[in-house]
Amino acid sequence: MTDQKVGILIVGGGPVGLGLALDLAWRGQPSMLVERDPKTAPVMLAKANGLHERTIETCRRWGILDKVIERGFPQDLPGDSVYSTSLTGYCLGRSVIESTRDRPQPPESPVKRQRCPQYEFDPILADEVQRLGLTDVRYGQEFVGFEQDDDGVTVNLKNVETGALSTVRCDYLVACDGAGSLARRSLGIPFEGRMLDFSVSAMIRIHDLEALKPIENGERYILIGPEGAWGSMVWVDGEKIWRFSIVGNQEKIHPSHFDIEPEIRRALGSDDVRFDILRIMPWRRSQCVAASYRKGRVLLAGDSAHTTSPTGGHGMNTGLADAVDLAWMLDAIQSGWGSDGLLTAYDIERRPVGVRNSASAARNYGNWVNNSDCADVLTEGPVGDECRRKVGERLQSSLQEEWYTLGIELGYRYENSPVIVPDGSLPTLDEPSHYIQTARPGHRAPHVWLEDRRSTLDLFGRGFVLLRLRETADDPAELIRAADAVGMPMALVDIREQAVADMYERALVLVRPDGQVAWRSDALPRDCAYLIDTIRGAHVPGAVPAKKGEAAEPCPV
Repeated sequence: MTDQKVGILIVGGGPVGLGLALDLAWRGQPSMLVERDPKTAPVMLAKANGLHERTIETCRRWGILDKVIERGFPQDLPGDSVYSTSLTGYCLGRSVIESTRDRPQPPESPVKRQRCPQYEFDPILADEVQRLGLTDVRYGQEFVGFEQDDDGVTVNLKNVETGALSTVRCDYLVACDGAGSLARRSLGIPFEGRMLDFSVSAMIRIHDLEALKPIENGERYILIGPEGAWGSMVWVDGEKIWRFSIVGNQEKIHPSHFDIEPEIRRALGSDDVRFDILRIMPWRRSQCVAASYRKGRVLLAGDSAHTTSPTGGHGMNTGLADAVDLAWMLDAIQSGWGSDGLLTAYDIERRPVGVRNSASAARNYGNWVNNSDCADVLTEGPVGDECRRKVGERLQSSLQEEWYTLGIELGYRYENSPVIVPDGSLPTLDEPSHYIQTARPGHRAPHVWLEDRRSTLDLFGRGFVLLRLRETADDPAELIRAADAVGMPMALVDIREQAVADMYERALVLVRPDGQVAWRSDALPRDCAYLIDTIRGAHVPGAVPAKKGEAAEPCPV
């Protein structure tokens, strides 16, 4: 017997699960979220802390940006990446990255990227989810399995404290349950990709950093030895908390016999500095993407769908973009105007982005660990000086894609989506460090400052928005009536500002709730109802709901 019925059930209370619940609630759509831990961020994990531009734009829309800034990395501290033999050793070079306060705001966005440790960011999301009051958040509930049929999904849960079992019946199950996703494995969806290395990370507290006298202005230190890059130290809170990571093989860093303290002292370059180890976490660095993000009524988002090396900080940011794309689609279906074809489009849209972003992070990692020229980095004298100069120059040049990622964050596009209507225009270049704004269908609707000092991005989010940018544009009444006929929310926004018209390039531009352009033209289509049905997924062949699959092959992560 089923204990409860819900529309959307989210498994996993990390940033992606919370982000999905928050975006649904922001749209007025209820959901249930289950999480095995007793609360959000119960321990200080060595996880993500870089929030890139698209994520910050979403935080701005949710109304939580001020909290992120307040609880994040200090705005006035430089963010240089230093390449060195230790925090106090030889400095091989650096990539200069200005403090958030001093960094110019990119003209392509109304916001700057921010640093906020995940143990601070997750509670901000959780607090906002609770404040909106539309999400049934259940901590201490472990997801142990499910069965799906044509009409829904029956999810099995276990109370972590008492062991009591319960079931929840839902229309859709979204698995945000991490790289080892039980949902993905139960569905038999392969995780395609490769292992990169085995690593150990530790959160540590350094008591007297000034006494250590580290190389100045480093927020991140890439640690280089004769064997190449062997570890990193990242300043997490701008005060005492650091994340130390070391790379190796599975046997070398196995927790049963690996002593991390000498490695930390090697990183510090001193045996005299007092530090506390707050938490140690072994993990496997991989470049993997699920063969599909959807099977029947079960969907994957975040690490359950893709894993990336942290070199570039794409993991959590890519996962949150999954959540934003999926949220409006689920809301549309649950509200009655969206078709099941939207969920087929979710897989087609987001999977290529996961492949792209994971590949970028793997390239960064390959440049990071190149050891072909490091043999003499500790050698004194001219030979060592020349070695350190060459290694520093190589790292500074090759890691630009890791430190400057606007193209990755804003430049993804849904080229082949069945709910995007192409207009025949040529694609812009897809480059990791450079982003060219375009209103070409499938791309993020460009940011332009309006005369009233709002951004064009402030117009989007709640429903579809039809921009009419020229006096000579067709009367859109027929298109709006077609949307009204199926219950699709659509707002008409008239703008007569040349900068917007120049950037968007067409008289009529239709923007989706996730801020991506769905269609644009200088004239209405001959069949407005057909256009509306296309962008709401009605013309996508519906995926047949699948039964529970066989056990998946062993997952590399």
